[in-house]
Amino acid sequence: MTNEERKQIIRELLADGQTLSQIQDYLRKEKGDSITYMELRLLLSEMPDAALPERETPKTPTPAVEAETVPELPSDGKLSISVDQMPPPGAMLSGYARFPSGAKAHWFIDQMGRLSLDPELGTGKPTQEDMKQFSTELRRMLQSGGA
Repeated sequence: MTNEERKQIIRELLADGQTLSQIQDYLRKEKGDSITYMELRLLLSEMPDAALPERETPKTPTPAVEAETVPELPSDGKLSISVDQMPPPGAMLSGYARFPSGAKAHWFIDQMGRLSLDPELGTGKPTQEDMKQFSTELRRMLQSGGA
């Protein structure tokens, strides 16, 4: 199945009010397409016109991950990055970031080394300056072994 075919099905299911987990189940059961939750999220990032359902957690959350995913970070207008002790399935590393602009997001690095952000609803998207600071600081943390 091509990504364009997937996107069309995803648009239709979102319009019917399906959650991302339900869409993932539908693709696996009805279309024989075993797309991961992370792949589905990445496809959605390519679909700015898609109306996303309310924020949901991945199908198989680990309680330890959930408890660490939204830490209380200082809100002093500075960049704050946390790293989860146990990343969710499909991620090598993950964590939470609070940006100087006030935006908040979960971040993930998949097995291919690709970084993706999942902005927290209601906080806006990180600015370009936020992203420059974030990538610089995350790289520094990873190189120093602070992750």
